[in-house]
Amino acid sequence: MNYTRRNLIQFAGAGLTLAVVKPSAEAGMKPPVATGNIKAVNKDADDSKIISLDRLEQQAKEVMSPGAYAFISGASGAEWTLHENRRAFNDYPILTHRLADILEEDIDLSTELLGHQIPYPVICAPAGVHTFVHPEGELVSAKGVSDAGTIFQCSGASAKPLEAIAEASTGPKWFQLYFNADLGVTKDLLLRAKHSGYNAIILTTDALGPGSSEGFSSLGRPFPSGFTFGNHDPRFGGRGDFRNQKANLTPKDIEFVASVSGLPVIVKGIMRGKDADNAISAGAAAIQVSNHGGRQLDGLPAAISVLPEVANHVKKRVPIIFDSGIRRGIDVFRALCLGADAVAIGRPMLYGLSVGGAKGVQNVFEHLRDELRIAMLLAGCASTKNLSSDFLMNTMKNNT
Repeated sequence: MNYTRRNLIQFAGAGLTLAVVKPSAEAGMKPPVATGNIKAVNKDADDSKIISLDRLEQQAKEVMSPGAYAFISGASGAEWTLHENRRAFNDYPILTHRLADILEEDIDLSTELLGHQIPYPVICAPAGVHTFVHPEGELVSAKGVSDAGTIFQCSGASAKPLEAIAEASTGPKWFQLYFNADLGVTKDLLLRAKHSGYNAIILTTDALGPGSSEGFSSLGRPFPSGFTFGNHDPRFGGRGDFRNQKANLTPKDIEFVASVSGLPVIVKGIMRGKDADNAISAGAAAIQVSNHGGRQLDGLPAAISVLPEVANHVKKRVPIIFDSGIRRGIDVFRALCLGADAVAIGRPMLYGLSVGGAKGVQNVFEHLRDELRIAMLLAGCASTKNLSSDFLMNTMKNNT
């Protein structure tokens, strides 16, 4: 993108600098080049304190191109499910426990997921095409998640190849598989992930083809210049067509993924208790309750609305990860009370990446950690392991 003198004056007046910010030396990355998908970066972002993730989204919108913002923030259809994902948390007001004899320093947020000890139960959700908001894309976000001390779920729709992303991450990482209709391509992806040091495979069951929002489509679907799906790019050892995804998935595909990779399999996109039962019977090591952030089929219930029913079927046989709609520490609190062992966030991570690079990503996770700690203190619970539905009042149930 060619910047005019007028552009430069506009950016300077807004207190912004062009998106050619060099990553820190410790990131071990080449300086990025400017791209038409990124307008500017807040020069003070690395040192800023996040007030809320909703406010962060507005900051991000100011520095993203319209196409990048439409791709990340948008969802399927009329976006009813997108908004319901947020609204439905209000169906579960928090019931506090008083005289609980708790100090903030007593609060334990630590948890274990598939053998990984993490300091708080918030991990990264798989999200594709990070180059929409940073030239080095997933390489930078993986570093930010590692610096935050939590788990990076690497999207199968990444712009960068899975091997390079693995090298950029010093922490635990899981690879999200979009099951290809060509079994040879799927097997290659699984073996590459295993050999690159990924610790688990996420089998996505709710995205049987790339989704797109009406806003993004109305702009002509402006993907980043030169974009390819990195894991299928022959330049990086890939092959096959990302869009050639297997639509008729069955429980036997869970068995295939586990047998080829030799890794634990998380089944993502579960919205029914019976589907969770079937997945566990087929060998699933964890269940991820998700409606894909509303990005696939509109008209689905909020993910938080179905979490209790799924948890009732799972009965703690395997961990439950929850995603879709988390924006505040009280959202994390509610999801844990309703049966989740951890939550995953996607869009807020990309907003942090857009305004602050790796440090911006790290800030997002640590902001939710701090909000969760305060929620625990004020609700009167010293450990996330002790959270239960007793800390919530379900207004839907009380009004029937």
